[in-house]
Amino acid sequence: LQSAADLGLLVQPLPNVYLLGTVHIGSESAEEAAFLIDAVRPNAVVVEVAPSRVETIRRRNKANARQENNDDSTLARSNDPGMLLKSLPALAEKGWSKGGVAGLLFATTIVWGSLLKRSFTAQEEKDTLTRADEFAAAIEAADAVGASVIPCDVELEDLIGNVVRSLSIMGWMSLAINVAAETIGLREIDPLRRKHGETVVDWATRRRDIATARASRMHGEELSYGLNKALVDDRDERFARYCKKVVEVSDGAAGDAIVCVVGLVHVDGVAKRLQEDSKKTTPSGSNT
Repeated sequence: LQSAADLGLLVQPLPNVYLLGTVHIGSESAEEAAFLIDAVRPNAVVVEVAPSRVETIRRRNKANARQENNDDSTLARSNDPGMLLKSLPALAEKGWSKGGVAGLLFATTIVWGSLLKRSFTAQEEKDTLTRADEFAAAIEAADAVGASVIPCDVELEDLIGNVVRSLSIMGWMSLAINVAAETIGLREIDPLRRKHGETVVDWATRRRDIATARASRMHGEELSYGLNKALVDDRDERFARYCKKVVEVSDGAAGDAIVCVVGLVHVDGVAKRLQEDSKKTTPSGSNT
Protein backbone atom coordinates (compact mmCIF):
# COMPACT_ATOMS: atom_id res chain seq x y z
CA LEU A 1 0.00 0.00 0.00
CA GLN A 2 2.94 2.35 0.63
CA SER A 3 4.17 1.63 -2.90
CA ALA A 4 0.69 2.41 -4.25
CA ALA A 5 0.68 5.70 -2.34
CA ASP A 6 4.15 6.59 -3.64
CA LEU A 7 2.92 6.09 -7.22
CA GLY A 8 -0.16 8.24 -6.59
CA LEU A 9 -2.52 5.28 -6.85
CA LEU A 10 -3.71 5.53 -3.24
CA VAL A 11 -4.78 8.88 -1.75
CA GLN A 12 -6.79 9.99 1.26
CA PRO A 13 -8.80 13.08 0.24
CA LEU A 14 -10.72 13.05 3.54
CA PRO A 15 -9.66 11.62 6.92
CA ASN A 16 -11.93 8.57 6.64
CA VAL A 17 -11.91 8.09 2.84
CA TYR A 18 -9.34 5.92 1.07
CA LEU A 19 -9.35 6.39 -2.71
CA LEU A 20 -7.58 3.69 -4.74
CA GLY A 21 -6.87 4.15 -8.44
CA THR A 22 -6.54 0.99 -10.50
CA VAL A 23 -5.22 -0.03 -13.93
CA HIS A 24 -6.90 -2.68 -16.05
CA ILE A 25 -3.85 -4.88 -16.59
CA GLY A 26 -2.07 -7.47 -14.46
CA SER A 27 -3.14 -8.40 -10.95
CA GLU A 28 -1.47 -5.76 -8.75
CA SER A 29 -4.54 -3.51 -8.65
CA ALA A 30 -6.72 -6.44 -7.57
CA GLU A 31 -4.21 -7.34 -4.84
CA GLU A 32 -4.05 -3.72 -3.65
CA ALA A 33 -7.84 -3.41 -3.51
CA ALA A 34 -8.18 -6.63 -1.51
CA PHE A 35 -5.32 -5.76 0.84
CA LEU A 36 -6.57 -2.21 1.44
CA ILE A 37 -10.08 -3.37 2.30
CA ASP A 38 -8.78 -6.11 4.59
CA ALA A 39 -6.45 -3.65 6.35
CA VAL A 40 -8.93 -0.76 6.72
CA ARG A 41 -12.06 -2.85 7.40
CA PRO A 42 -14.36 -0.15 6.01
CA ASN A 43 -18.08 0.13 6.56
CA ALA A 44 -18.61 0.66 2.82
CA VAL A 45 -16.76 0.10 -0.43
CA VAL A 46 -17.70 2.35 -3.35
CA VAL A 47 -16.66 0.63 -6.56
CA GLU A 48 -16.65 1.63 -10.24
CA VAL A 49 -19.21 -0.97 -11.29
CA ALA A 50 -22.72 -0.56 -12.66
CA PRO A 51 -25.44 -1.85 -10.27
CA SER A 52 -26.55 -4.55 -12.72
CA ARG A 53 -23.10 -6.18 -12.63
CA VAL A 54 -22.69 -6.67 -8.88
CA GLU A 55 -24.54 -9.97 -8.49
CA THR A 56 -22.99 -11.31 -11.69
CA ILE A 57 -19.54 -10.53 -10.28
CA ARG A 58 -20.43 -12.20 -6.98
CA ARG A 59 -21.53 -15.37 -8.79
CA ARG A 60 -18.30 -15.30 -10.81
CA ASN A 61 -16.24 -14.88 -7.64
CA LYS A 62 -17.91 -17.92 -6.12
CA ALA A 63 -17.37 -19.95 -9.29
CA ASN A 64 -13.72 -18.96 -9.42
CA ALA A 65 -13.27 -19.86 -5.76
CA ARG A 66 -14.46 -23.40 -6.56
CA GLN A 67 -11.82 -23.85 -9.24
CA GLU A 68 -8.60 -25.56 -8.24
CA ASN A 69 -6.61 -22.82 -9.97
CA ASN A 70 -8.23 -19.46 -10.45
CA ASP A 71 -7.24 -18.93 -14.09
CA ASP A 72 -9.89 -16.25 -14.69
CA SER A 73 -11.40 -18.28 -17.54
CA THR A 74 -14.37 -15.92 -17.71
CA LEU A 75 -12.04 -13.06 -18.56
CA ALA A 76 -10.36 -15.20 -21.20
CA ARG A 77 -13.73 -16.00 -22.80
CA SER A 78 -14.66 -12.31 -22.83
CA ASN A 79 -11.55 -11.62 -24.93
CA ASP A 80 -12.21 -14.43 -27.41
CA PRO A 81 -12.65 -12.95 -30.94
CA GLY A 82 -15.64 -15.21 -31.58
CA MET A 83 -17.39 -13.99 -28.44
CA LEU A 84 -16.61 -10.39 -29.36
CA LEU A 85 -18.15 -10.82 -32.81
CA LYS A 86 -21.30 -12.22 -31.23
CA SER A 87 -21.50 -9.21 -28.90
CA LEU A 88 -21.34 -6.66 -31.74
CA PRO A 89 -25.03 -6.88 -32.82
CA ALA A 90 -26.21 -6.48 -29.22
CA LEU A 91 -23.98 -3.44 -28.72
CA ALA A 92 -25.18 -1.98 -32.01
CA GLU A 93 -28.81 -2.45 -30.98
CA LYS A 94 -28.21 -0.78 -27.62
CA GLY A 95 -26.45 2.12 -29.27
CA TRP A 96 -29.15 2.65 -31.87
CA SER A 97 -32.05 2.35 -29.43
CA LYS A 98 -30.50 4.78 -26.97
CA GLY A 99 -28.95 7.38 -29.24
CA GLY A 100 -29.70 6.73 -32.91
CA VAL A 101 -26.77 7.11 -35.30
CA ALA A 102 -24.56 8.77 -32.66
CA GLY A 103 -25.27 6.00 -30.16
CA LEU A 104 -24.60 3.36 -32.79
CA LEU A 105 -21.24 4.96 -33.60
CA PHE A 106 -20.20 5.11 -29.96
CA ALA A 107 -21.25 1.53 -29.18
CA THR A 108 -19.70 -0.07 -32.26
CA THR A 109 -16.54 1.99 -32.72
CA ILE A 110 -15.48 3.15 -29.26
CA VAL A 111 -16.96 0.53 -26.90
CA TRP A 112 -16.60 -2.51 -29.15
CA GLY A 113 -13.38 -1.16 -30.64
CA SER A 114 -11.77 -0.97 -27.20
CA LEU A 115 -12.83 -4.56 -26.48
CA LEU A 116 -11.34 -5.66 -29.80
CA LYS A 117 -8.01 -3.94 -29.07
CA ARG A 118 -7.95 -5.61 -25.66
CA SER A 119 -8.39 -9.02 -27.27
CA PHE A 120 -5.30 -8.56 -29.44
CA THR A 121 -2.98 -8.59 -26.41
CA ALA A 122 -5.08 -10.77 -24.09
CA GLN A 123 -3.15 -14.00 -24.66
CA GLU A 124 0.23 -12.27 -24.40
CA GLU A 125 -0.84 -10.61 -21.17
CA LYS A 126 -2.14 -13.92 -19.81
CA ASP A 127 1.20 -15.60 -20.57
CA THR A 128 3.18 -12.72 -19.02
CA LEU A 129 1.03 -11.13 -16.33
CA THR A 130 -1.81 -12.90 -14.58
CA ARG A 131 -4.91 -10.74 -15.07
CA ALA A 132 -7.30 -10.25 -12.18
CA ASP A 133 -10.37 -7.99 -12.16
CA GLU A 134 -9.72 -5.37 -9.48
CA PHE A 135 -13.41 -4.51 -9.10
CA ALA A 136 -14.33 -8.16 -8.58
CA ALA A 137 -11.52 -8.39 -6.02
CA ALA A 138 -12.85 -5.30 -4.22
CA ILE A 139 -16.38 -6.74 -4.05
CA GLU A 140 -15.08 -10.08 -2.80
CA ALA A 141 -12.96 -8.38 -0.11
CA ALA A 142 -15.87 -6.14 0.92
CA ASP A 143 -18.13 -9.16 1.33
CA ALA A 144 -15.45 -10.91 3.38
CA VAL A 145 -15.23 -8.07 5.94
CA GLY A 146 -18.97 -7.36 5.98
CA ALA A 147 -18.74 -3.99 4.22
CA SER A 148 -21.58 -2.62 2.13
CA VAL A 149 -20.85 -2.60 -1.62
CA ILE A 150 -21.92 0.63 -3.32
CA PRO A 151 -21.85 0.34 -7.14
CA CYS A 152 -21.36 3.85 -8.48
CA ASP A 153 -20.92 3.57 -12.26
CA VAL A 154 -23.57 4.17 -14.91
CA GLU A 155 -25.21 1.42 -16.92
CA LEU A 156 -24.02 1.11 -20.51
CA GLU A 157 -27.32 2.38 -21.89
CA ASP A 158 -27.08 5.52 -19.76
CA LEU A 159 -23.45 6.04 -20.73
CA ILE A 160 -24.44 5.91 -24.38
CA GLY A 161 -27.10 8.54 -23.73
CA ASN A 162 -24.61 10.76 -21.90
CA VAL A 163 -22.15 10.57 -24.79
CA VAL A 164 -24.85 11.38 -27.34
CA ARG A 165 -25.90 14.45 -25.35
CA SER A 166 -22.29 15.61 -24.89
CA LEU A 167 -21.20 15.37 -28.53
CA SER A 168 -22.64 17.56 -31.27
CA ILE A 169 -22.36 16.74 -34.99
CA MET A 170 -19.33 19.03 -35.15
CA GLY A 171 -17.94 17.23 -32.10
CA TRP A 172 -18.19 13.88 -33.87
CA MET A 173 -16.52 15.32 -36.96
CA SER A 174 -13.68 16.79 -34.89
CA LEU A 175 -13.24 13.48 -33.07
CA ALA A 176 -13.07 11.57 -36.36
CA ILE A 177 -10.45 13.97 -37.74
CA ASN A 178 -8.31 13.74 -34.60
CA VAL A 179 -8.51 9.93 -34.52
CA ALA A 180 -7.50 9.81 -38.18
CA ALA A 181 -4.57 12.13 -37.44
CA GLU A 182 -3.43 9.78 -34.67
CA THR A 183 -3.73 6.78 -36.97
CA ILE A 184 -1.41 8.26 -39.59
CA GLY A 185 0.99 9.67 -37.03
CA LEU A 186 0.13 13.38 -37.17
CA ARG A 187 -0.97 13.42 -33.51
CA GLU A 188 0.38 11.76 -30.40
CA ILE A 189 -1.54 8.68 -29.29
CA ASP A 190 -3.09 8.24 -25.85
CA PRO A 191 -0.25 7.78 -23.31
CA LEU A 192 -2.13 4.79 -21.89
CA ARG A 193 -1.76 2.88 -25.14
CA ARG A 194 1.09 0.46 -25.58
CA LYS A 195 4.08 1.85 -27.43
CA HIS A 196 5.72 0.09 -30.36
CA GLY A 197 8.19 -2.50 -29.08
CA GLU A 198 7.13 -2.05 -25.45
CA THR A 199 6.89 -5.25 -23.40
CA VAL A 200 3.71 -6.02 -21.50
CA VAL A 201 5.58 -5.70 -18.20
CA ASP A 202 7.00 -2.27 -19.11
CA TRP A 203 3.57 -1.18 -20.34
CA ALA A 204 1.94 -2.23 -17.08
CA THR A 205 4.62 -0.49 -15.02
CA ARG A 206 4.23 2.75 -16.98
CA ARG A 207 0.46 2.69 -16.55
CA ARG A 208 0.78 2.24 -12.79
CA ASP A 209 1.70 5.88 -12.27
CA ILE A 210 -0.54 8.88 -11.71
CA ALA A 211 1.57 10.91 -14.16
CA THR A 212 0.55 8.58 -17.01
CA ALA A 213 -3.12 8.83 -16.02
CA ARG A 214 -2.90 12.63 -15.93
CA ALA A 215 -1.27 12.72 -19.36
CA SER A 216 -4.00 10.42 -20.70
CA ARG A 217 -6.69 12.63 -19.25
CA MET A 218 -5.16 15.71 -20.90
CA HIS A 219 -4.95 13.80 -24.18
CA GLY A 220 -8.64 12.93 -23.93
CA GLU A 221 -9.59 16.57 -23.36
CA GLU A 222 -7.62 17.61 -26.45
CA LEU A 223 -8.96 14.74 -28.55
CA SER A 224 -12.62 15.47 -27.78
CA TYR A 225 -13.89 17.67 -24.98
CA GLY A 226 -17.44 16.29 -25.26
CA LEU A 227 -16.41 12.64 -25.19
CA ASN A 228 -14.00 13.25 -22.31
CA LYS A 229 -16.76 15.04 -20.38
CA ALA A 230 -19.09 12.04 -20.67
CA LEU A 231 -16.48 9.35 -20.02
CA VAL A 232 -14.34 11.08 -17.40
CA ASP A 233 -15.59 14.38 -15.94
CA ASP A 234 -19.25 13.43 -15.47
CA ARG A 235 -18.28 10.08 -13.97
CA ASP A 236 -15.78 11.77 -11.62
CA GLU A 237 -18.69 13.85 -10.36
CA ARG A 238 -20.87 10.77 -9.99
CA PHE A 239 -18.24 8.74 -8.12
CA ALA A 240 -17.51 11.64 -5.75
CA ARG A 241 -21.25 12.13 -5.13
CA TYR A 242 -21.65 8.51 -4.10
CA CYS A 243 -18.65 8.75 -1.75
CA LYS A 244 -20.03 11.94 -0.26
CA LYS A 245 -23.42 10.31 0.38
CA VAL A 246 -21.73 7.50 2.28
CA VAL A 247 -19.73 10.04 4.30
CA GLU A 248 -22.91 11.96 5.13
CA VAL A 249 -24.70 8.93 6.55
CA SER A 250 -21.63 7.96 8.56
CA ASP A 251 -21.70 8.85 12.23
CA GLY A 252 -17.99 9.72 12.20
CA ALA A 253 -17.08 7.08 14.75
CA ALA A 254 -13.51 5.83 14.93
CA GLY A 255 -12.84 3.22 12.27
CA ASP A 256 -15.85 4.35 10.25
CA ALA A 257 -13.82 4.23 7.04
CA ILE A 258 -14.83 4.24 3.37
CA VAL A 259 -12.86 2.75 0.49
CA CYS A 260 -13.47 3.94 -3.07
CA VAL A 261 -12.03 1.88 -5.93
CA VAL A 262 -12.02 3.53 -9.38
CA GLY A 263 -9.89 3.66 -12.50
CA LEU A 264 -6.69 5.67 -12.00
CA VAL A 265 -7.75 8.35 -14.50
CA HIS A 266 -10.59 9.28 -12.12
CA VAL A 267 -8.53 9.69 -8.94
CA ASP A 268 -7.64 13.37 -9.30
CA GLY A 269 -11.19 14.38 -10.25
CA VAL A 270 -12.86 12.43 -7.44
CA ALA A 271 -10.36 13.62 -4.81
CA LYS A 272 -10.70 17.24 -5.90
CA ARG A 273 -14.50 17.16 -5.72
CA LEU A 274 -14.52 15.52 -2.30
CA GLN A 275 -12.09 18.09 -0.92
CA GLU A 276 -14.02 20.99 -2.44
CA ASP A 277 -17.30 19.70 -1.00
CA SER A 278 -15.65 19.30 2.39
CA LYS A 279 -14.45 22.92 2.36
CA LYS A 280 -17.94 24.14 1.42
CA THR A 281 -19.50 22.36 4.38
CA THR A 282 -16.79 23.38 6.91
CA PRO A 283 -17.90 26.37 9.05
CA SER A 284 -15.83 29.51 8.51
CA GLY A 285 -13.02 29.88 11.02
CA SER A 286 -13.15 26.27 12.20
CA ASN A 287 -9.91 24.37 12.71
CA THR A 288 -9.61 21.63 10.07
